[in-house]
Parts: sequence; structure tokens; C-alpha cells
Amino acid sequence: MTTMTIDTDKINQTYRHHYHLMPESGWMNDPNGFSFFNNEYHLFYQHYPYDTMWGPMHWAHAVSPDLIRWTHKEIALKPDKAYDRNGVFSGSGLQVGSEHWLYYTGHIDSNLDFLYDENFKKRPEAAILASESHIRQVQCLAKSEDGVKYTKYEGNPVIGTDRVPAGIKVEDFRDPKVWIHANKFFMAVGAKSTENIGHVLFYVSSDGIDWEYLNLLTLGKNFGTVWECPDLFELDGKHVLLFSPQEKPRVGNDFENIHSSMALIGSFDYSTGEFTVEGEQEIDQGFDFYAPQSTLTADGKRVMIAWMNMWDMRYPLHELGHGWNGSMTLPRELSLKNGRLIQRPHHAIENYQEQKVELSDFAISGHYGNDSLNGDSQRIDIQFDMEDSSYFSIDFFKGKNEKFALTFYKDRNQMVLDRKESVYVIENLACKNDYSRSQSIDLSGSIKLSIFLDVSSIEIFVNDGELVFTSLFFSEEMGDCVSFYSKGRTHVNKLLKWMIS
Repeated sequence: MTTMTIDTDKINQTYRHHYHLMPESGWMNDPNGFSFFNNEYHLFYQHYPYDTMWGPMHWAHAVSPDLIRWTHKEIALKPDKAYDRNGVFSGSGLQVGSEHWLYYTGHIDSNLDFLYDENFKKRPEAAILASESHIRQVQCLAKSEDGVKYTKYEGNPVIGTDRVPAGIKVEDFRDPKVWIHANKFFMAVGAKSTENIGHVLFYVSSDGIDWEYLNLLTLGKNFGTVWECPDLFELDGKHVLLFSPQEKPRVGNDFENIHSSMALIGSFDYSTGEFTVEGEQEIDQGFDFYAPQSTLTADGKRVMIAWMNMWDMRYPLHELGHGWNGSMTLPRELSLKNGRLIQRPHHAIENYQEQKVELSDFAISGHYGNDSLNGDSQRIDIQFDMEDSSYFSIDFFKGKNEKFALTFYKDRNQMVLDRKESVYVIENLACKNDYSRSQSIDLSGSIKLSIFLDVSSIEIFVNDGELVFTSLFFSEEMGDCVSFYSKGRTHVNKLLKWMIS
């Protein structure tokens, strides 16, 4: 079987990030197996090595001492068994004794047998599709003693289609998240019912091999179709369930993406598998955030990372032939405040900040620019108030014809992101003119922002992580100007800026 992939020497470096994880080449989507083993962090991800679009999924593998700087290892898992021949889909990882265990979904799709050859390369466009696609998804296990070489369990699948409860589609039964509680293994699996309603299924095991169905959770048709990539954990005295519902209807300014990511806060009964929901929220209000997965750090912090991209979009990196496509968000430390999930950038990023610029106690009226604030790989922290202004905007990646605009409208207490002004506009294939994201925010007092730019991405943490907006932006002009504009006088209490190396 061939091991040839895209030639990394031919990768276009123009939009490569400085401090976000990317594939060395090829396609990247969901984070997988996020865990701590052998004194380092492991992050696997959905990967297609032979093109910059989705194909039969592999698990690529990277390790890090601090969740910021990553080193790629060899591909950990390939679709080479009868039960996973068309894709090693998403899953999780954990340490069991002295071994590293990876749980994943084995994917079978008869159409993919026609579309891709035995080496996972796409056949010519003339390939004939099966009249009816036969899809089955099962849960599987692989183990490693050294965190480098992974061997698939000889008894796979550990959960076959016979363990799928009635009313759940066996073709939409995927993304196992496994954890240990009170010496038992628990698993959450994303699913969809025969009525096309999203579910999470819970399983329990005494040894991580033999599993029993425990219970399920659904919130009905208003919460999307298949619920992908579930993740359940304890946080600040509550249980949190993350998942990514596809096709969840928009509610006001929330869930503006076709596919979203949510957090449910409540309590989980380990004896019955019942999750009691006390609150729910969208995790990220931006364009490019999906399939978040969390782990506990060595010092006991709950940290989350997600795919920094979105389905059903035009992908400029693919169309421009750059040889890579996809990246991960910054790792984010999680906490709860007043029953809501709070996200802050993982503190390790501070070790890479340099060349500090500090401005304080000044007003912006009209246009304002400062060359010391420019850059395409940096952090900007700003605290301001709009007591004497009605409109305040910050433009990033600004060039002659391009900008990524962040605007605050005091009259309607709203903040809006707009990325339409770009040569390489990122278009939503299912929704025309989808270039802005908005959120209600109280502008009567002080506002705090922590903004991370990284060549072709931006992550905006609002009011110490109460809201987060994540977005990609591909500037043809490669503008690195940051500029401000205010109608009336916007008072800036403090502005800090660092380059990030």
C-alpha cells in the first residue's frame, strides 16, 4: 500500500499560522484523541493525506509539551480493516494503565469503494456510484504502549450495530468519547434517529471492551439532526456536555452557522445515564468553529480545542492549490460563571508573547491608527467604553481593498463581525451573502477584548471569555494594518499589544 502524500516541499506558506496547529499537508478536520500520555499532550485529527478536500479519513498525530507548539508524528490510524475500510472517523483517547487507548468510529460506505481506490486515492470522475449507498458505523479501539505505534484491537468493533438502540440510524452512530469514573468506563456517542433528530447515546463498561447501552439524550427537532462529537466532563461542580448539532435552526443572533457547536450544563447520573439539562448555549459566535474536544491538563485544568473551519464552504486554500487546508483553534481554558461556559486562551500562549506595546487613557474620535499596533501574528488586549460614542469599529488585516471588520453599535447594543471585504471571499455554499456574525452585548459599561491574529485567522475573546468569535480570513494584499474608527469619543482605558513568535 502506497504511503505517498502531498509533497510538503511544495506547500504554499502564505497563509500558514505561527501558533496554531495545522496539517503538514493535505486536509484536516475534527480534533481526535485529545489527551495527556507519557508526559506530553497528544492531539490526533481527521486527515486526508492525498488532497486538500475531505476523503477517506485517517488519524494524523501531533504532540506538544504545552498545547501551543506541536510536533507531528507518523499517521496513527489508517482505514485498512473490513470494519473501517472507508474511514477512521472521530473519537477520543485516554490513558489506561500504562497504555494509550484510542476509541474511534469505523466507517463503511459502499459509494466510497467506487470513488476511491485501494490506496485511498480518488478514482477518475467517471467512477460509477452504487445505486444505493450502504453505510454502517461502529465503535472501535486501538492501543499503544509508547504513544507512537497504535495497534487495532483484534476484537473490533467493541460496539457493533447490534448494540444500537431501536430508532437510531446505524449510518449515523459515531464519534465516541470515553472517560473513566469510579473505576468504570463510560462512552458518549453522537447519533441521529430515524426521524432525523439528533441524539447522544451513553454506554458503560467494566473493562473498556465489553459495553452495555445505558441511556440516551435528545432535545428534539429544534436542536438539529445528527449530534456529532459529544464530550462530557465535570466542571466547577456541574456536568458539561459538548456536541456539534448539524442543521440546527437559527435563533435570533445565535446558531448563525448551518452547523453549530453547543454546551449543555447540568447533571449526569452515572447509574442511569440520564443527563438533566439546566442550561444551554452556543460555544462560539464566529464563522469557523466545530467539533470541540476537551482534556484535563497535567495541572487539572479543563482545556478545549476545536476545528477552526466549517463544512459546506468554499475553501480558498484548496482552490488556490496551497497543499494544505484546515487548522485548530487556540486551546481554551474552561470554567463556569453564573451557569454559563466561559472560555479563556490557555495561559501557555503568554510564553510566546514579546515586544509589548502599552497605551492607556486616551480617546478615539474619527479615524485612528498607530504603526506599533500593526502585525499579522499578535495579541491585542483592549478595554474601552462608549459613554460618549455611538459607533466604534476595529479593522484587521486592512489593506487598500480588504479588511476584517469588528463593529460595535451602541444604539442596538450589538457587535458585528464582517469579512465580506476580501478578494478571497469565504462563501457559504448553502446560504448566499453569509458574511457577518452578530451578538447582543451590553455597551453601557466597559468592554474588554482579547484578540489573537495569526496570519489568516482571528479569535476574539469578549469580556474575559463570556463570548468568543473565531474566523478565518485570507487576505490577497496580506495587509497587517489595524485601524480604529469612532463616531463620537470612544475612551480607551488600556490597550496592550504583543507580537507572538
